[in-house]
Amino acid sequence: MLSEEYSNKTEQRKTNKKSNYEKKKKTKKCNCRSGCSKRSCYCYKSNRGCDSSCGCGSSCQNLFNHLDYFFGEDSKCTAHPCFVDWLVKNVKNADGLKKIDREALQQKIMSCGRFSELSDDEDFQKWSKKWNRIEANEKLGHIQKFFRMLLSDDATMHYYSFCNDDLAEDDCDWHCTICKTCRDWREWHCDGCNK
Repeated sequence: MLSEEYSNKTEQRKTNKKSNYEKKKKTKKCNCRSGCSKRSCYCYKSNRGCDSSCGCGSSCQNLFNHLDYFFGEDSKCTAHPCFVDWLVKNVKNADGLKKIDREALQQKIMSCGRFSELSDDEDFQKWSKKWNRIEANEKLGHIQKFFRMLLSDDATMHYYSFCNDDLAEDDCDWHCTICKTCRDWREWHCDGCNK
């Protein structure tokens, strides 16, 4: 009887802990009433876009909800941490994204020192082949594909490091989100943030 009572109480505590955790997990959203126009928005501080459960509504100005400007409307990409930090530093809100010249950004990336290393990458070979013979009406979509490959967190083994103004390899480099700099893979410990 004692062990059965103990077992029931233990099970009840586990259930309560689990439900409390789920409640905390679900409540992590912004409660902005002014459309996330300030950088104090919880979602913005977490470097992610707001969703339908947030309090901001359709007037949301969180720039992370508008990354389709770079990645295209049909894809839901997560921005690479280095790109996120560059955006936060250079763009105030969603309207500021449209002030960034996508073609100039693409040219900047293509003119970096290590860009030629991508010639071995099969995806970039296909991209380059099409880029060399692209029609004007297809140009924007192809630039957005280029950004998905180098500025998103999910696409290739390379990313563009705004910290170093050069390409970096995911296996050889990492971006410290605390001190906001790209580091060599051999630096397992970041002195700037004590990570």
